[in-house]
Amino acid sequence: MFRQFPFLHRTWVFVLAAAVGPSPSMAQSLSPPAERSAASEHGGTPLTFDQALGLAESSPAVLGTRSADEEQRRVAGSVSSMVANPTIIFQPGAARDPLDNQWKSFGEATVIQSWNLSGLPGKRRASLAAEGKLLAVEARAAALSHRLAAAQAWMELWAAQRSLADALQEAELAQEFSVRMAKAAAAAAFTRAEAADAETYAAEAHVQAIAAQGEVVDRGFQLAAAMGRAEERPLLAAGPLPAPPPPARSEWPVLIEAAGKLPGVAAHTLAADAERARELELRSTRGWTLGTGVKGTRDFLGTWGVQAVVEVTVPLFDRGEREAAPQAAAAERSTGAHREALAVAATELTRALHEVEHSGEVLAAVEKELLPAAAESVRIREASMRAGETTVLEVLVARRALAAARARRTRALAAHAWAQVRVWMLLAHLTLGGES
Repeated sequence: MFRQFPFLHRTWVFVLAAAVGPSPSMAQSLSPPAERSAASEHGGTPLTFDQALGLAESSPAVLGTRSADEEQRRVAGSVSSMVANPTIIFQPGAARDPLDNQWKSFGEATVIQSWNLSGLPGKRRASLAAEGKLLAVEARAAALSHRLAAAQAWMELWAAQRSLADALQEAELAQEFSVRMAKAAAAAAFTRAEAADAETYAAEAHVQAIAAQGEVVDRGFQLAAAMGRAEERPLLAAGPLPAPPPPARSEWPVLIEAAGKLPGVAAHTLAADAERARELELRSTRGWTLGTGVKGTRDFLGTWGVQAVVEVTVPLFDRGEREAAPQAAAAERSTGAHREALAVAATELTRALHEVEHSGEVLAAVEKELLPAAAESVRIREASMRAGETTVLEVLVARRALAAARARRTRALAAHAWAQVRVWMLLAHLTLGGES
């Protein structure tokens, strides 16, 4: 029936009267099955919101951070408490015996074990533990980042699919209206200029539908990229929008105060701790050292001997400043980054909480005020046109306003759901408990 859109499969019928005949009220949005049908012609695998989050957590980057954490813990568990390996020294030689003018062999063999007296074993363990905590919170931060990106991409895809369904619906109605107006103009019931206005509106609706189709494809690929997946066809959003309950306003101060437990903020604190632990470890390597061992000797006369060996390294000049300097500087840098990240996180969490309320107010205004008013305007304009009191152009203006209101509602639904989900995800990581 509508040749410009061969990819549209409908399970519904809308009838819009134009020049003659009754005028039913303007149709509402497509049902979810029709919406998916409109997008599935150009999409690949449909994913629910929960499936998208699950795939985001199994993305290569997230799995890599988790593997890094596990590998560090595995290797750290095999680190020896001994900080130095034993040293074996052989000193073979030969000398001429003055009594018989013969060359005879002699030599020494020494075994030495060094012991750090500046607490290096404990500081190495502390450094490994700090690095392990940092890797663990970095894995949590990577998972949260990918979940947030996938959630936002899924909702943008959902909104694009709804917009496509609305655009296809409006294009169908506009084409039917244009055909009726052309017939009415041929019968001299309306002017040719009014028929041209209707045809222009149908062309505009056609262009809008094509643009909406392109956005669905683009958003489908963006969702795949957010999950770290390679897809040959754009993904589709399936299922309803999530609507987790927001926290009460009375809980806001406590939640904002706990913003430092978010993994992205805690990572800066743990990075500073790890750098300071490495600084102490490096300084200890240049600290007091005791070497103990034994030396065996044999002179050219064949006399064997055994000696004890004791050596002490005194940190009089080099105390490891050169090795520790970069770590100390990095620790200060991480401390400053933590202070800024903490302030930003508190601000962003406050903004996210306010956005839930604001987006909800916008959605309520669109659904309760804007959309009913636009639909009523179309109904009245159509009735007036049938009575000869309104021009076709005025009807088309009202229909443009209704189409814009429906698009605004779709975006408001997605924006409100995203605001709710974002707060829910952030608070879930606060509940898990991070390093503050």
